[in-house]
Amino acid sequence: MRRNPFEILGLSPKIVKELDEENLFRLVRACYRALQQVHHPDLSSGSGEKALELNLAFEALNLSKNPESFRRWRKAYIKRLSRRSLKNQLEEMALRLGRAFRERDHLEEAFWENLLVRAREGHLISPPPRRLRIKVFDLSLKYRLPYPLFGPKAPFKEFLFDGEGRLYIRFSGKHTPRKVSGLTLVGCVPRDRIEPWLLLEKTPGEEGLIAEEYLRAETFRRACLPHLKPHLLREGYLFSFRNEDYSRLYLEGLILNIESLEKNSLINVKKDLDALHFCKKNSGFSDEEELPAC
Repeated sequence: MRRNPFEILGLSPKIVKELDEENLFRLVRACYRALQQVHHPDLSSGSGEKALELNLAFEALNLSKNPESFRRWRKAYIKRLSRRSLKNQLEEMALRLGRAFRERDHLEEAFWENLLVRAREGHLISPPPRRLRIKVFDLSLKYRLPYPLFGPKAPFKEFLFDGEGRLYIRFSGKHTPRKVSGLTLVGCVPRDRIEPWLLLEKTPGEEGLIAEEYLRAETFRRACLPHLKPHLLREGYLFSFRNEDYSRLYLEGLILNIESLEKNSLINVKKDLDALHFCKKNSGFSDEEELPAC
């Protein structure tokens, strides 16, 4: 039979489970007799097909003649209760998951708004970096290079923080660091959490898509914000805001090394900066222009 005989006779799985065998069989027999009086083919409202189905169902559940069949069909019918219970559990889990997603969206929005407020006050890195040298591999520049570069021309750069937290950048192949303004470090995302190439904005080029050095804020919120760490992280992707533009975030690169700057190192940085200012003053360059090393 395609349907369980208890179902054909109109009994629910709960009743089949709660009654003992004797009382359940009495109920089966009563239901069979009542339904046969309605569907008997000799009656004007009867149906030979329905009457045959009822006969087959009663034969399968005849406890006195075929107890094994009765118990097998009863066990299979009672299992429906567990399936319904599982369905209820799945529905409850779906509701809880929906609530969790809504709560996550609410927390993400609050976190993002708080991040923007703090970004306007300075770097979001905690604790504030002091006397640090951070070596970074500039991925966005590497993506734009037509071929790999090694040695002094490789796409590396250094972030230098003095004792007061002022930021300087020394690019690969340059001897003199440059003081940076308008750049706000946001934090790091662990290397194993994202794939930068997929997230960066692209522009068409002659040889295909060219990766920009930034991604949209919406992309960052979706892919990076859940993994953002508000501190410098070795083997982490470093992100920043630039020039108070909060609609995009810049990928500064992958942090390769973080080391403390000794006092003497800071003095050397100061000498380099003094030399840079002297070159600019005597060459007519503006503060925004980059000079070759003096």
